[in-house]
Amino acid sequence: MSLHSKPITPVIVVLMAGLVAAYLRWAQAPVPAVDAPQAAAPASVVALTPNLPIPPEASPLSKKMVSLTQRVANPLELSHDLRAIYEQFKDSHDAVERHMAYRAWSACFPTFIAPLGQAISIESLTQSFPKDDPRSAQRVDAYRNLQARCWKFSNLHRDDALSATRLQQESSDLGTVLSPGEQAAKYLTDGNKEEAIRAARAIIASQDPYAISSLRDFINQMIVLHVDAQTMPSTERADLRSLAFTLAACQMGLECGADSLSALQLCTSLGACSGSVTERYLQALPSEADRTALKMETARVLREIKSGNFIALGL
Repeated sequence: MSLHSKPITPVIVVLMAGLVAAYLRWAQAPVPAVDAPQAAAPASVVALTPNLPIPPEASPLSKKMVSLTQRVANPLELSHDLRAIYEQFKDSHDAVERHMAYRAWSACFPTFIAPLGQAISIESLTQSFPKDDPRSAQRVDAYRNLQARCWKFSNLHRDDALSATRLQQESSDLGTVLSPGEQAAKYLTDGNKEEAIRAARAIIASQDPYAISSLRDFINQMIVLHVDAQTMPSTERADLRSLAFTLAACQMGLECGADSLSALQLCTSLGACSGSVTERYLQALPSEADRTALKMETARVLREIKSGNFIALGL
């Protein structure tokens, strides 16, 4: 895949490197749903609760987030033309839609576009894979699948690619392309805990799977703060608790199938290449004890999300 015209200057190298870092921070958020044990998560738990009470202070935010999953998140996950998603939402007045454009862009740049504009071959991306690892062939296939979803970006003129890269990097730095959960996490990082919790409660009240999934980084930060303040035991697993929110979202309707963008990226980055997003995250955990703990925590989180129990969710 290549760009037309003159070679890309070193400026682009810096910009694209920044974009990679921003994407890797973001990539810690999207996660799959875990199949919870039957005894802990009966089928009725998964059914939506349309009449969930919404606190007055959360109502306006919640209403804005309803249907985000079906309208923008799932189409992105299943799209085989990421440039089309990018073009559709890059100039939107809606922050979540701009976030979708950013994610479509960062899935492709600079993974498949080299600093000087030449194509980056699949071979160069995968040459470090162990030859005797049975997952290597699956990871190569995942890279090819992802590259196919990105190929229409190759039609961008060099100057347009430079401009778009700069714009996406600036938008990320300014925090104007944040998901709902990332916005809550930013409030927390900025020291505005009250606003952060209000935003998180609005996300739970919306019952939108994508919005709930995006809470992962916020939940992780909250638990770390509680542990540091000794209001939670030091044994509390922030990583599993926060991941459980995203896994629960998969069970609520977020697209987490084997053909989703998230599944492909889990394969290329972590070597977790079999099954759904949920199954791939379970594969990536180091022990059976962790897998069991995550399933149990996901069942609990899902139950409390459906009942709107903010206190039980630490909100």
